Amino acid sequence: MANLQRLLPIFAAVCLLAGAAIAADVEFQVEGRVYCDNCRAGFITNITEYIEGATVRLQCTHFPDDKVEHSVEAVTGAGGYYTIVVPNDHEEEVCYVQLVKSPRADCGEIGDVEGEKARILLTENSGQADHRRYANSLGFLKDTALPVCPELLKAYALDEEY
Repeated sequence: MANLQRLLPIFAAVCLLAGAAIAADVEFQVEGRVYCDNCRAGFITNITEYIEGATVRLQCTHFPDDKVEHSVEAVTGAGGYYTIVVPNDHEEEVCYVQLVKSPRADCGEIGDVEGEKARILLTENSGQADHRRYANSLGFLKDTALPVCPELLKAYALDEEY
């Protein structure tokens, strides 16, 4: 019994170190899409165009003091898709993807705070089975809404002035 009591703290320390090593080796894959909001509606419609060549930034800030712990940019490919590989577990951080720059002169305005960021959980302690994470699509606003938009938004039952 005395031997068991002496070995218990050593066993606990080994488990903690193994857990930390596993967390440091984890790698997440964040996937998302960037579009041009042709109607300035704040959501994807059936006339949405996806933007190739747009720049997004994934940033993780430490929760208590907002210190940036991780930041990386990516550029969208065909169909407006991007993939960002993020090393390590970021359980103690708030991570999000945000719009940075559009290659389109007619569709480069970044909307309100909610429309420009997509929060993402980058921890193994999230209840998700794999390491792939999907960010909400992010949209740049078109300078002027297309002429078809009022009729289109009526179809969505959103015929309010905009």
